[in-house]
Amino acid sequence: MNLISPPKARPGDKIAVVSPSYAAPAVAPAVHEQALERLAALTGLVPVEFPTTRRLNASARDRADDLNAAFGDPDIRAVISTLGGDDQITVIPHLDPTLAAADPKPFLGYSDNTNILNFLWNNGIAGFYGGSTQVHIGSGPGVDHVHELSMRAALLDGGTLELTEPGE
Repeated sequence: MNLISPPKARPGDKIAVVSPSYAAPAVAPAVHEQALERLAALTGLVPVEFPTTRRLNASARDRADDLNAAFGDPDIRAVISTLGGDDQITVIPHLDPTLAAADPKPFLGYSDNTNILNFLWNNGIAGFYGGSTQVHIGSGPGVDHVHELSMRAALLDGGTLELTEPGE
């Protein structure tokens, strides 16, 4: 199978911030706000929240609607998840593969987001298993340098990364 490598976003482009599984920003809004600020500062991208990003217990259909809207919006040039979870498999049947294929864009997520990454893969689109806004960008005193480099590579720069011991 030939995978489509989505074009990289550029500073000033919009990045969708979605909660396809657990809406952690609803229970940790300060971490979420810090993540949005750091995401913008580190990448130059403009974060755009979708309706279920901070809505606990949103239906699978509503979360899929957010993803479909993000994949279908020509102004959105990348998509990042806020966190993993445990029921994203219920979202997948509601996703429209034609939207993702018509305008491929980098998707970054980990844990339960493996479901979306598999959805993209099965539809010929490469994605990136990587960090989330709540854990890897918003929490703690700053963004780990290794996380910053891999996030930038996935969303903006591409290229080759040297695997290094991230420490503690």
